[in-house]
Amino acid sequence: MKRIMMSDESSEEHSSEYILIPFFKMYGNISDSDVDPNSTDESTYKLVNGCPSYSDVRIRKSYVMSYNNKTKNAEWVYEILNKDTLKENCKAHGSFGRNEFEEKDYVQGHLAAAANHRWCQEAYHDTFLISNMVPQKKDLNNGDWKTIENYSREKAMNDEVCNVHVYSGPLYLKGKKNKEGTKVEDFYDHADLSTLERKGGKVTPTHFFKVIIVENKDGTVKEPECYVMPKVNTDDVAVEKFDKKNIVKIKHREYIKTIEKLSGLKFREETPPNVVTKDCIKTITGEGEKGESCSAKIKVRIS
Repeated sequence: MKRIMMSDESSEEHSSEYILIPFFKMYGNISDSDVDPNSTDESTYKLVNGCPSYSDVRIRKSYVMSYNNKTKNAEWVYEILNKDTLKENCKAHGSFGRNEFEEKDYVQGHLAAAANHRWCQEAYHDTFLISNMVPQKKDLNNGDWKTIENYSREKAMNDEVCNVHVYSGPLYLKGKKNKEGTKVEDFYDHADLSTLERKGGKVTPTHFFKVIIVENKDGTVKEPECYVMPKVNTDDVAVEKFDKKNIVKIKHREYIKTIEKLSGLKFREETPPNVVTKDCIKTITGEGEKGESCSAKIKVRIS
């Protein structure tokens, strides 16, 4: 996919980039006992506390989201993946209840993936809340979208990685006049929501985004990987000759600025915060499938 170059993309230089994550929104204030005093601050990309938007923020067992009452979809869903949160302490189930969209080509597409939250029963069940689901074409759900979900989990299981922070959400875009396309460059503005079809009372997105931030165990944070996918899964004739994961990543890769523009969300803080960088540690507890106690430890470096 050709990425949209914003006017100041090539000339803008920062000594640091501050990426917003709603860590305190999820887990509350951090006490002194939850802070590692040996934190260092050597990364160009830094994680800072905050949300991309603040409309109807809903906190679940192990993800947080902002809900839009006009679309009846989440604006964004944020989750943290690591070896603890990806433990499988409960069985996977195909669904809870019927498909609310009642059309064979559409499924209830998870934003926080069910497979990401099997560390406890409540966390897993939370992913099946209708607020975490969007009308999504079955081919996309089982195709490129699933490929990027699998890729995020693979990254989180890397021995050098501490956490993978993932934002997922819908986009509602208007195509250029007299042009039918699926790539982002074929769409230039926000669509009038009244012109888009609805499934189960929800506005059907034209595209979906993911913002993936890898936080390493040495405290460094990698440049966010951002993807935008059209609602129709697009095939690539070269996919059989190359690794499918890399093909999917290449054709859907986008700049974070483009996603901010198209979504109206803010994923970055422009000015550095006046706080001391620290490793914040939280252990969340729950019950497994048989009622046994289980937990997941999350350690995030916040600036």
